[in-house]
Amino acid sequence: MRRPLMLSALAALSLLVAAPAAKAAPEDIGGVWLTDDGQGAVEIAPCGGAVCGRIVWLKTPTMGGQPLRDARNPETSARNRPICGLRVLGDLQAKGNRYEGGWIYDPETGSRYRLSAELRKNGRLAVIGFVGLEALGETMEWTRAPASLGRCS
Repeated sequence: MRRPLMLSALAALSLLVAAPAAKAAPEDIGGVWLTDDGQGAVEIAPCGGAVCGRIVWLKTPTMGGQPLRDARNPETSARNRPICGLRVLGDLQAKGNRYEGGWIYDPETGSRYRLSAELRKNGRLAVIGFVGLEALGETMEWTRAPASLGRCS
């Protein structure tokens, strides 16, 4: 009676050991996030097999009665684009427990950087912009925006 029970247990154990380890998926970072300086909010969502983000709220959406424009963009043809609605991050791919391989655009400087991101235990989103080595980059912590946050038009 003991032998069949032990054989069944060994068979079940061998199936568990032989099963491939499940790849850890990163937590979903979708939603609206306030930037670290509180001056804007970015909505992060899936796009074309990756993760992207657009500016959906600005604390100061206008200057001199006119909508803020992408005036510092290195491409002169893009300098008249409104900041509100502007795609500022893209191509993030889930890898392990984080997102990597993306880019982030800073409309204040007109600069584009490589990007990694991960959800921290405190619920904040660590957004790491860098050139070259990630370890030498700048980490910003974004917080989830309240549901009552308006949207720019």
